[in-house]
Amino acid sequence: PATSARLRALYPRAPSVGIPRVPMPLRARVAVGAAVALCSAGSAAAHGDVGAAWFFQPQHPGPVGDFSPEERAALRAVDPGVEGGARAVGAADTHYGELVRAHGNASNPEDFGIVPRADWERRSGVTVLDPEPVSVSGAKVVLTDHGLMPAPLVWIKAAWKLEDRPRRFALMVIEMIEDYRPYLGYLVPSVKHVWEEFHAQDMPVMYSNWARRPGDGLYGGLDRAAGNRGLRAGTNVQYTYQDRGLYPMSDLYPTEEEQERGHVIRSIHLNKFADLDGQGKSILAEKVRALGVDTIVLTGGWTDACIISTALHAVDAMNLDVVLLEDAVGTATTNQQHVMSVLAGSTAQLTSHDFVAYLRKHRGDAAYILPPAKEESVP
Repeated sequence: PATSARLRALYPRAPSVGIPRVPMPLRARVAVGAAVALCSAGSAAAHGDVGAAWFFQPQHPGPVGDFSPEERAALRAVDPGVEGGARAVGAADTHYGELVRAHGNASNPEDFGIVPRADWERRSGVTVLDPEPVSVSGAKVVLTDHGLMPAPLVWIKAAWKLEDRPRRFALMVIEMIEDYRPYLGYLVPSVKHVWEEFHAQDMPVMYSNWARRPGDGLYGGLDRAAGNRGLRAGTNVQYTYQDRGLYPMSDLYPTEEEQERGHVIRSIHLNKFADLDGQGKSILAEKVRALGVDTIVLTGGWTDACIISTALHAVDAMNLDVVLLEDAVGTATTNQQHVMSVLAGSTAQLTSHDFVAYLRKHRGDAAYILPPAKEESVP
């Protein structure tokens, strides 16, 4: 195409990198290290001694470089997302540095791979116009009908498995409220299946509603994004409208004990860790920390709003592993599968049936499922 010709006139050809043209299975795994697949100088094995190469790398502390040892120690003392840190929210402490040193020299075929061109186009809805890569400021790219994209085209998925270690779970039921029953009610059977099993095993369940009302005065960026119209018709998605519409669905109603323990969060934020108590502390983070939770299971809606915001914050900033139940999260938009694909790199995803089967199989076995800590016994 003419556009491709102009592109090649501007940027040199990069023949060393290409898009696989050989037919491959849909979920083919490519046993290639991330360093190779991402077009770095070479494989980790080529660097020789493990301790002197990719683990103990040269450090350049400074404003635009690395942290100093003292700065890293300070971060460990205050950052809630650092494993084993004093303020870590999630209880997991897997001594991850030791795991990295023990296994970092191996390839990662199960959670990283090069996507065949046809598969990538199908998943992304983007068409590659010219498969021959060119170099742009050091990046190898191909021309698509949506502009330039990196080459090779890759996919990732979360590397951990449920059975990797003993886990202390908490279930989060997000915005399964009466106002949203017309949109999210179809999720009730799947959510309830898990909800009942958590209660049967005396594991903690947390809830959040959507406590925004048109005249509440709690306005911010989300309100401006949603706009200031459609309120009389009830079509502005930023607010709830029905009398008691923000109450939990009757099928999934919190017990009196759960209400008394503060397990119901009246929420005004997409990220459920952002809802604060009167002292400015995260309600959900404090509960998770007190219960010794290391893995949080998300259900409810909306996948492209509260689910994605809460999931990414939990993994990135709270030291938590996240499980998404594919048939127990949903949205009323067309974004469901796109968001689930985005989250596949940071969350474990399985059906509610398979997850409940896992819980039942390992019930009472502390090698897989840890009992919840008692909130009163944790400072």
